[in-house]
Amino acid sequence: MKKNIYTPIAIAMLAMGHAGFAQDSSRVSQLNTVVVTATKFAKKQSETGKVLTVIGREQIERNIGRSVSDVLNEQAGIVINGVGSNPGKNKELYFRGATSQYTTILLDGIPAADATGLTGNAIDLRFMPVDLIERIEILRGTQSTLYGADAIAGVINIITKKGGVKPISGFGNLTWGSNRSLKGTVGLRGHQENVDYNVSFTHFETDGISEAAPHDTVTNPQFDKDGYKQNAVMVNLGIQATEQLKLQPFFVYSDYKSSYDGGPFVDALKNTNKSDLIHTGIRGIYDLNGKGEIRANFGYQKVTRVDESQWGVLPLDGRSYFADVYGHYSINDWFQVLAGVEYRKAELIDTVNFLVNKFSARSLFNTSPYVSVFIKNLHGFSFEAGGRYTLHSKFGNNFTYSLNPSYLVSDKLKLFVNISSGFKAPTLTALYASYGDENLKAEKATSYEAGFQTFLIKDKLDLRVVGFKRDIKDVIAYIGNKYMNFNKQNDKGIEVELAVHPAKGLDVKVFYAYVEGQVTTRAGTKDTTYNNLVRRPNHSGGLNIAYQVLPKVLVSTNIRQVGTRNDLYFPPWPNPSQNVELKAYTIWDMYAEYRFSDNGRLFFNANNITNNKKYWEIYGYSVQGFNMQAGISFSL
Repeated sequence: MKKNIYTPIAIAMLAMGHAGFAQDSSRVSQLNTVVVTATKFAKKQSETGKVLTVIGREQIERNIGRSVSDVLNEQAGIVINGVGSNPGKNKELYFRGATSQYTTILLDGIPAADATGLTGNAIDLRFMPVDLIERIEILRGTQSTLYGADAIAGVINIITKKGGVKPISGFGNLTWGSNRSLKGTVGLRGHQENVDYNVSFTHFETDGISEAAPHDTVTNPQFDKDGYKQNAVMVNLGIQATEQLKLQPFFVYSDYKSSYDGGPFVDALKNTNKSDLIHTGIRGIYDLNGKGEIRANFGYQKVTRVDESQWGVLPLDGRSYFADVYGHYSINDWFQVLAGVEYRKAELIDTVNFLVNKFSARSLFNTSPYVSVFIKNLHGFSFEAGGRYTLHSKFGNNFTYSLNPSYLVSDKLKLFVNISSGFKAPTLTALYASYGDENLKAEKATSYEAGFQTFLIKDKLDLRVVGFKRDIKDVIAYIGNKYMNFNKQNDKGIEVELAVHPAKGLDVKVFYAYVEGQVTTRAGTKDTTYNNLVRRPNHSGGLNIAYQVLPKVLVSTNIRQVGTRNDLYFPPWPNPSQNVELKAYTIWDMYAEYRFSDNGRLFFNANNITNNKKYWEIYGYSVQGFNMQAGISFSL
């Protein structure tokens, strides 16, 4: 096991040793990278101790033929279950061992929520084509002070593409792939006087593979393929109303239709799901003469789902409302303050799935003022302290806090500590669905992080090591067809990330992540504690090597190692559930591109090039073997 887990690190070391450290000007240090997610306003990474990763435009472009789940799955501490399965299979996001309901996903800073409860409150990743994305910022650790409930494991801010430089320009891409896959994007963007815009449309369809895997005992299985179709439209506008005021209306529509099977090892011919997302609203930014900003955001999301199977038709209609007004101001060169107030409402409408009062709307809402103060690089010392007071419609008043000191030594070593608390209310489905419980308690978390980040060899080497611990009281779990509270959940782990630029045109990135988790619950008169991170590996690692072979030719390879996990298998009734060990596996992908002009390129993705089918992501469900995508991307 150890040999497999550390293979990516060993390969990376060999690559660095072979190439040597050439004296070119390229650097991997992101100290001066300006990010917005860490503090809700623009700040250099050197000025915050938050653990943040930026997936830039170039890396996004290398994944045009793939999905946002593929991109996230290559990051330390994140595992997307289902990323190697049928494209229509739901994608389960695990962030530092926590399920998707503990991660806040933002679209340009505004929560993209799903009140239907399929993925907790987080948005279904299948709604978001990677073609619409400019970059992604991943903020690790509990962030409830700045981002409210649900931000227990972390925050993923998906930043979409905005207007262009010319008055009008076109762009697009076209991709062909395995299993009769076809994806295309076409759009217009531009900037004219005080208005900028970006409008795009994406279509994706594939025959897919059988979602369920045939059991070993089945001879000559005839499982049908489960297809998937998606359409997405995005409109981003920017209006410079005055010299100081900018308005940014936005609209995203996405739908998909997928066929799915009857469960692990069970084929089904007629099961279909149709899901739709509307995400719309407006952002306002008022500049305070360069000393700060006042921002106002409003977002509305509507998710509808119609699920048809042998058990009948299940319609779901979930709606989420978000409003946020906050401002930040620089008192002097080293002291800043941020204050705001936020309102959220989740609503589940017209569903037959409620425990009582069927066909009636259910809702939860909260209002929460918050404030944070920042010391910015005072002789290398930076510090953030903040608090939020949440007034919840069902779960009363709750206070959360964050403390984040960091110290930068000669621009070469950053030391940091994060201590924060979080609050999470149960979802509407956990409370009111037929398998819910109206008496559930809210979950409360305390999170600890400590680590260092160092920049060596003229900033050609960036090493970050982080240890974390997360304790959740009254954690909610779905056990025995019922939601219930356990006493507590305790998770801890370590993440090691290394980025190196050993030679001109060569970049190497490697990571290793370890996480373990235990739940404690009352059994009779005694507490019982056991490991419960189902489908989540204790060990995972990855290696990415990119090399600019020629000025117009780039090749890269990515290796992902996932350690052993456990899964719960529910065989046909009346057989009892089974705890199944899933063996470790390794997936190897490759990418190549040729830029035939400044505005166009040909690309090729080869995924799972060893054609590894002898592993389980989810027990009883198929995985794709070797598959590929090839296409063209252009701008005019």
